[in-house]
Amino acid sequence: MTSQVVKKIGITGAIMAVVLGIGAIVHHHFYPVRVWKFSEKPVRLLTLPFGRGSNQVTQAQGLDGQFYGPLGFMVKGGQLVIADTYGHRIVIDTHPWRSISTGNLLPEDIVGTEKQIFFADNHTLGIYRVILGKPRKIIQLSPDLGYTQMIWHLATDGNTLLVEGVKLGKGQWESWLRQYSDTGKLLHVLNMTKSGYNLSGQSLSSLPIGVSVRSFTVSPNQELVVELASKNSHQRVFRVYNAKHRMVRQAALFSRESINHSQIMGVNKMGWIYVGINLTEPGKAMVAVLRKNGQTMFRRVHSVPVASWVYGAVSPSGSLYLLQSTTKEYCIVKWSLKSKDVWSWNGRPQVIRSHDKFSLAHTAINRRCPSTDDQSLRSTGL
Repeated sequence: MTSQVVKKIGITGAIMAVVLGIGAIVHHHFYPVRVWKFSEKPVRLLTLPFGRGSNQVTQAQGLDGQFYGPLGFMVKGGQLVIADTYGHRIVIDTHPWRSISTGNLLPEDIVGTEKQIFFADNHTLGIYRVILGKPRKIIQLSPDLGYTQMIWHLATDGNTLLVEGVKLGKGQWESWLRQYSDTGKLLHVLNMTKSGYNLSGQSLSSLPIGVSVRSFTVSPNQELVVELASKNSHQRVFRVYNAKHRMVRQAALFSRESINHSQIMGVNKMGWIYVGINLTEPGKAMVAVLRKNGQTMFRRVHSVPVASWVYGAVSPSGSLYLLQSTTKEYCIVKWSLKSKDVWSWNGRPQVIRSHDKFSLAHTAINRRCPSTDDQSLRSTGL
């Protein structure tokens, strides 16, 4: 009798040990992970016809034959602010319609914060700050005889203004990146790159950013993110610098499809870098999102037939504001970034079905500003 009891206790103990062991394994390997995606459908925030009317935005044809619409836009407190370049104004709101006249100035790139707006005008080689509803010049570049100069891009960290400019002529090309106060005082020269007959994109190593810069932006955490100039058609490299201009990390974007044009559109508060790729090329336009964990998410988007300097913007929460104009309408849409906890085995989500919301779906391209039939994001490569 005693031996039978001991035997039963032994079997029960063995079963319990197995159950506890399996439980420990499951607990260690089976756990929820957060999966990120954009909203199923984009929200059409703005659709304005091209024209010369008071409630329209202006389109112009360049010497290259390309049609250009408003060259820039920004998001201010969740509200769109548009540089209606060839209409000589800044559109603050469309419900009701409110705008700021820029006189003879052509507002091109535009940046700002909750309290202030800056824009560049290359006809005067000036940078202007909107004060009490009127533009006031705060930076004036000096023309150099025999050279063509251009203000290429602006960004702000909320306290200072970052300006990229280019100068070319006499067989040479030069680009620079400078930091100014919000009143126009030069604070730092961050980068200087020169090329010519005997130079091939050489950057001054004595400056904080000693690499050739293709594009840049400032994150909500006041980090400077730069895209390195490169001839590699399948790769883009990005460096992140802190407020003291020290590099803190580097990220790389790889694409199986050729990258003919790229532009940093913004960075969210998690440090994810949003990059527009081939946005004017039908069938090739996409947005890539580089996460800090090394994963890259891709989204196919509609190509834009009307050229711009700025094609997208990103909110701190990660919402993507994207220019999706057609030949007849100026259009901006918004995708909200959302997350969902999914049970996984060693970090791999389980039971992914073909109709799952988190899988990458194909979308049909229509001729109107898109509001439906778009794709969700997943961590993948092209």
